[in-house]
Amino acid sequence: MRTPDDRIAELMAAALAGELTASEAAEWEALRRRRPDVEDEFRELAALSGRLREGDVTWIPPRDADALGDRILRAVDAEAVSRATVGTAPATPARGPRRWIAPLVAAACLAAGVAIGVSWPDPAVTTPSGPPGTLGAIEPVDLNGVPDGVGIEADLVAHTWGTETVVEATGLDVGATYEVVLIDESGVEYSAGAMLGSEVPIECRLNAAVMRTEAVRLEVRSEDRSILAQADLPEA
Repeated sequence: MRTPDDRIAELMAAALAGELTASEAAEWEALRRRRPDVEDEFRELAALSGRLREGDVTWIPPRDADALGDRILRAVDAEAVSRATVGTAPATPARGPRRWIAPLVAAACLAAGVAIGVSWPDPAVTTPSGPPGTLGAIEPVDLNGVPDGVGIEADLVAHTWGTETVVEATGLDVGATYEVVLIDESGVEYSAGAMLGSEVPIECRLNAAVMRTEAVRLEVRSEDRSILAQADLPEA
């Protein structure tokens, strides 16, 4: 489903390419004034775009898609055979960062009129890292009390304007409302928003007007306000 970040990505890509309409330009300027973090990322990408325009960047012809597909299938078959031979199970993939900076770096390159080959560095490596409370860093949350048949995972992202909660959930009652709440050390509650149970996996980004340094607890609540999942947050 679409999130506010999707709209930010669209506006930023159009701004980098110089293709904003009059109404989009007004929306973009208001967003930049309201969101210092967006303004900072736009300046970085604009600088990258400028360097690409000035640099000696050449076109890298894409490889044949069919040939690439054949190579991938052969690699998967070989991996399956290898695992069956040694009797090992595939490792569980690590959960990676889910920020919209990666597609926007690509947009900056396209705005500069260049193509990106497979050797281009992964922009996701620029995602900040650090202890809880580090601005922009992905902080996994260990939720307790999740009922059988329900899967809920959550990450926190500290921002200058509050705390973002990224939730992935399965097994929720279809159509039921679930609220995500952050609580500070004095017991004040800050709603990050709500989501509806769905037959398909849910991934949503919710925002609460409380700084990560002040939040000490996260709760996911059902419609009757009973706690579906909870976590005591480490000190930031």
